[in-house]
Amino acid sequence: MHHHTDDRNTQPMRYALVTPDGELGFDAKPHHGIRTQIGASITGETGNEFLRGLHPVAMYFYVPFGEDGRRMNKVANGMFWELSGPVPPDPDDEYEEEQDDDYDPDDRVIKLRGPVAFVDRHSWGLSGEYEDKLRAVHETVVRRLRGRGWL
Repeated sequence: MHHHTDDRNTQPMRYALVTPDGELGFDAKPHHGIRTQIGASITGETGNEFLRGLHPVAMYFYVPFGEDGRRMNKVANGMFWELSGPVPPDPDDEYEEEQDDDYDPDDRVIKLRGPVAFVDRHSWGLSGEYEDKLRAVHETVVRRLRGRGWL
């Protein structure tokens, strides 16, 4: 079935949202609704950071032009760290290239502010499996940040 871009933009997509307070929630909205959730406006730009450990899921975020006075999203940043580590090669895939030759630990450090969405635009929505993984990583990160007194 062929989808026109306009159709996809109005079709709800399941996503996760992490607020600067560290709350994790799941919902389904059209793409423009998710843009609204992350606070996107015309005075800035949105970005995607793909997660090495949860491909093709990406963090979808907004960066305003100029000064960004929004709170740091420590939980989303921690989730990015957890999900961006080296990915072990799949022993069952004889054709898989060694994929982490270009791995740089500094690439795991990100400093996003405001609400951050986790989206899978490839499959047009998060699967139950991805939701479970995001919940587990969220729980790990929150526990670690609280243990350090950062949340």
